[in-house]
Amino acid sequence: MITMNKAAAFGTTLAAALALSACQSTPSSPVIQRANATYETTGIADTKVKAQQNAIDSAQKTCRSKQVIIIEDTVNYNGILDERTGRMVGQAGAVLGSIFGTGSPDLSRDDDYEYTISFRCQ
Repeated sequence: MITMNKAAAFGTTLAAALALSACQSTPSSPVIQRANATYETTGIADTKVKAQQNAIDSAQKTCRSKQVIIIEDTVNYNGILDERTGRMVGQAGAVLGSIFGTGSPDLSRDDDYEYTISFRCQ
């Protein structure tokens, strides 16, 4: 009987902890509110598409059920090499890696691309 009560109490505590942690969602990119009901956020990732998706996801979380209207956007590349050279080195490394059975070198970092958007919710 005592073991059953302890198991029930543990299960209740575990369920409460899981429920509270599910409510604790932090955006992947911080959102800054500007004048005139506009917002700004920057998505950062190793590819341009992922950076754009991170920024748009944060904007959608901010707007909730409203539509995101992008006012202005910019993309910055911060890689080791310039963007074109980095792609050529990556492709050459992939070809050589497949020929010699080694992996391709990964020159990208998680912060190579920054996609900054100004938006409003409508």
